[in-house]
Amino acid sequence: MDQVLLVEDDVATRDWLAGLLSGEGGVQVAHACGTVAEALAWLHAGHRVDIVLTDLGLPDGSGLQVIRAASRRANCDVLVLSIFGDESNVLAAIDAGASGYLLKDGSLDSIREHLDCLKSGGSPLSPRIARTLIRRTRAQEAALAAERVVPDGTAEPLLSERERDVLTGIGKGFSYAEVAEALKITTNTVRTHVRHLYEKLAVNSRAEALYEYNRRMVEQGQTPIR
Repeated sequence: MDQVLLVEDDVATRDWLAGLLSGEGGVQVAHACGTVAEALAWLHAGHRVDIVLTDLGLPDGSGLQVIRAASRRANCDVLVLSIFGDESNVLAAIDAGASGYLLKDGSLDSIREHLDCLKSGGSPLSPRIARTLIRRTRAQEAALAAERVVPDGTAEPLLSERERDVLTGIGKGFSYAEVAEALKITTNTVRTHVRHLYEKLAVNSRAEALYEYNRRMVEQGQTPIR
């Protein structure tokens, strides 16, 4: 059963989420708190945690501190639950190690589905967050379009060799930890590669990433991942 750390300073919201999760099979709220200090103390005490659900705006600091601490734990996924949907907060959370980002606008009603997505290697996002990231990705692609040819005139690879290795692993259903072990890198490095390749392909899950990468490879007459 997955152990969940819930970090939310609003008592009513925290109690509602804890109650919602307690009625779902496969997960258990191991600890619920409302401050950065308490969350960090609990994490540093070495308790087992599989999923961290955290707000960003906490009374004694930023939830980014919690995300960074949790992302250093092996096989721990972080899902942000916040009222802040602006690009700066979203990108800061993702850069800190969050694997998903939900707004407190109704998206939390299907929290179990979001957790299933998270544990299967996906990145649950509220629709508004997904659109923000897609707009940003498209803007980046447009800005870099003229730079995607190397000096010899050949097209620059869509993914780096290591990103392709990671995509091959997760595409075959291996966990981040298993991919990390096979490639002799850390789980956090795998997460970083996954985040980068998701951004390059403008997708939100491993299945979408594999499909989109192979589609583009076939269009370019190159070898897809089998």
